[in-house]
Amino acid sequence: MNKIKVENYDLFIFDFDGTLINTEEFHYEAYILAISELLNIEVNKLKNNLTYPIYEKFAHSLNIKDMQNYLFYHFDFPNDEFNKLYNLKQKKFSELVFNNIDKLNYINGIEELLTNIIQLNKDFVIVTNSSIKSIKFFIDLPKFNLLNHVKKIYTKEDFLQKKPHPECYLKVIHDFPIHLSKIGFEDSLRGLHSLYQLNHLITPVFLNNNSYYYYYFIKEHYNQSLFISDLENNNYNYNQFTKNLDSSDSLFINNIFNTYIHQIQINQSIMERAIREISTLIKNKNPCNNVYLTGMGKSGYVCKKSASTWQSLSLPCIYLDLPNLPHGDFGLLKDNDIIIFISNSGNTDEIVYILKYLREKYHKKVLTISIVANTNSLMEKYSDFTYILNPIVESDNINMTPSTSSSLFMMLLDNIAIFLKKNITKDEFKLNHPAGSLGKK
Repeated sequence: MNKIKVENYDLFIFDFDGTLINTEEFHYEAYILAISELLNIEVNKLKNNLTYPIYEKFAHSLNIKDMQNYLFYHFDFPNDEFNKLYNLKQKKFSELVFNNIDKLNYINGIEELLTNIIQLNKDFVIVTNSSIKSIKFFIDLPKFNLLNHVKKIYTKEDFLQKKPHPECYLKVIHDFPIHLSKIGFEDSLRGLHSLYQLNHLITPVFLNNNSYYYYYFIKEHYNQSLFISDLENNNYNYNQFTKNLDSSDSLFINNIFNTYIHQIQINQSIMERAIREISTLIKNKNPCNNVYLTGMGKSGYVCKKSASTWQSLSLPCIYLDLPNLPHGDFGLLKDNDIIIFISNSGNTDEIVYILKYLREKYHKKVLTISIVANTNSLMEKYSDFTYILNPIVESDNINMTPSTSSSLFMMLLDNIAIFLKKNITKDEFKLNHPAGSLGKK
């Protein structure tokens, strides 16, 4: 027992059936009795076909419909009758545990672990796919009085998605934010999968032995878990266990943030120059003229958001739906309007076409500004002003997903507006934004 140092953890999270109390075989027996009754199959004959390992295979798999599908294919049990079977199985389970209370016990070592948790004033919670009614039955039994110290119980009534979905464990994380070091115990593949997806926040413990159907599968695919076959007899297998950390995921996430930080740093002086110069151009435009922001794809969404920011700062700025320009929307433009185009590649076909048209054929004089991240840019050739950022590295592992680039472009466009309105007052801002929490400040 001393291998799990209770003092090292702030919160202990337990599955219920098969983890705290030896009820898992009662669930199997309940399934057998329910199927026997509905299909009129003799119990012993049924057990010869639906053995306990087969039950574990389908009841504990990652597909919650596997048991339903197994019964359909092997016993011609109608899919639309499965809810009826499940409800009968729950009834049989309640009858079995009520009539066999003397056979109910803590899983080996759990009683000692709970005692230590309570003595050290640590918190523990229960997270289960069972119903609250079922759990309260066990807690009310004098032999399980230690469970009365539970801090909170999460049952199937508390979440939309049952295990193996991680929703139940995410609720625990959100409910106990100050408990920084968490450890969770599961005895099945379905439960461990739910827990393991959050192994950077909760230390996952698999509490079962090598007779379990999925034991070796779990050892291979969930190797950041602590394997415990018997708490009482200290049978542990650390199996490359890393406490509360999936190092590869943590490294990947750290690289994402480092990429953003680095790209801001190497482009800071260029963006500062762009902010100053573009702001000067806008300050000197005729008040009757408009500023338009536009781009294709994700860049278009960036421009739409930034145009909204400009407007909230009392700056007349309009998002220009670029694909519609050649289909009549050129009529929006007036002489001396300003259009700011953004494109990472600087060679976006639709933008190059429009810039070339404005330069060579359009009868009105429109000031064009391009912001790109490519020194070999066709947009530069046809623009009045071009600001070239250093080549941008995206945050994904293939350097293709617009992420870092979208953030840099939005940062630049937003801060042109903020620089232009650096003396704005709260009263002026609230005139444009009377609603929401900002309007109440």
